[in-house]
Amino acid sequence: MVAYNGGMKKLLAAAALSMIPLSMATEEAMHQALNTWNQQVADYEEAIKAAPNDEARAAILAPNDREIAPQLWQSINARTGTRKNPRGKGSIPTFEFEKPWALPAIIWILEHPQAFTAAFTEEEQAQLTYFGNALVDSIIRVHFSNPGVGAACPALSATSSVREYELLQKIYQRNQNKSARACAALGMSLMLNNPMVSSIEGSDAMARAKRLYYLKQSILLAGKDTRFGNTPLPEVAIEQAYYLRHLATGCIAPQLTVKDQQGAAHSFPTPDKPNLIIFWSPAEPAGTNMVRDIDKIKAQYPGVEICPIMPHAAPEEQQTALQEQGIATSYTDDAQGTAGKTYRVAQLPTAILIGKDSSIIYGGAPDMKLQNALESITAAERAAAKAARPTVTIQEAPAKPAPQPAPAPTKDEVPGLREMPEF
Repeated sequence: MVAYNGGMKKLLAAAALSMIPLSMATEEAMHQALNTWNQQVADYEEAIKAAPNDEARAAILAPNDREIAPQLWQSINARTGTRKNPRGKGSIPTFEFEKPWALPAIIWILEHPQAFTAAFTEEEQAQLTYFGNALVDSIIRVHFSNPGVGAACPALSATSSVREYELLQKIYQRNQNKSARACAALGMSLMLNNPMVSSIEGSDAMARAKRLYYLKQSILLAGKDTRFGNTPLPEVAIEQAYYLRHLATGCIAPQLTVKDQQGAAHSFPTPDKPNLIIFWSPAEPAGTNMVRDIDKIKAQYPGVEICPIMPHAAPEEQQTALQEQGIATSYTDDAQGTAGKTYRVAQLPTAILIGKDSSIIYGGAPDMKLQNALESITAAERAAAKAARPTVTIQEAPAKPAPQPAPAPTKDEVPGLREMPEF
């Protein structure tokens, strides 16, 4: 019996690849699939604009990318031959998606990974892994110099892979198109926010310096029509600059004002103590559970000021929501969502941990990284408190002075009588 291990998976994948026809993919088929998708998106957006109310908009179905993915993949996945294996002996297959015309389909697949995954059955998962890597490899080998590769940069930068970071670096250094280079530079700046990527640049200071450098380069290289995904690149760059200036680790946390359930205003972060700001909503369970356990968090991390902030709502709605969740109190944002905008909250829950010196220590989902940061703060607080305690020194009793030898007699002094010997 042969064990079903990694070697067997590779064997099955190779066998499956060998059965792919050599002439299934065409540029025309790719454009037809993409045109169908673009028309569906345009019709959907037009219907949303024309809908009279929220109820009507909710009833409009968004385009189904899982219907397009198999057609698009079939249009570019045919084998074209073989080439020498650069990592060893023998040869490896080549495919239509390595041709310059196939780049738009590759970009679409990178932007719709779940739809691409759904195009493979459970039995074809080895093929999925193989082709996923092969698509990125095709950009590394062939498409990096294509003027249109800038459109792939947002999807590449959304990963935490060093390989994708180095691919963006290659596009930035070797592509002749300014817009493509601008997108690659912005992508690298965004990826350097990830510790897994920034670690290859050495120190935190070096990673931050490169983030700023690539951000500046993206602005200088971008044209007026350069887009990063669906957004004009300058807008994304401005948000990134705001983050680096105000929200990155080590920055002084922005001050904000929120109201309690009685309408009284409170400012955070409070000075001279650690602050944990939690943006949450009664509609989502993770943040709700965290706020419900605030007393436990305070007991576990004494000295930390905790500020839960929920989205703005009418006072009676807020009170009802808190009562239903068994939560005593929470602060609320204003009608404009000023607090959430100040901290650029993109999803709930979001936690911001701020040190005694008002500098940001952590920002993101309340996960193990936040717990580790809280434990580090608590340990530092305990060490500081211990160092500040007055020390009691126990003094020892003074030592008895050593017996002094009798002074030698002077010449005018009669010596003392000696003791009589016994016979």
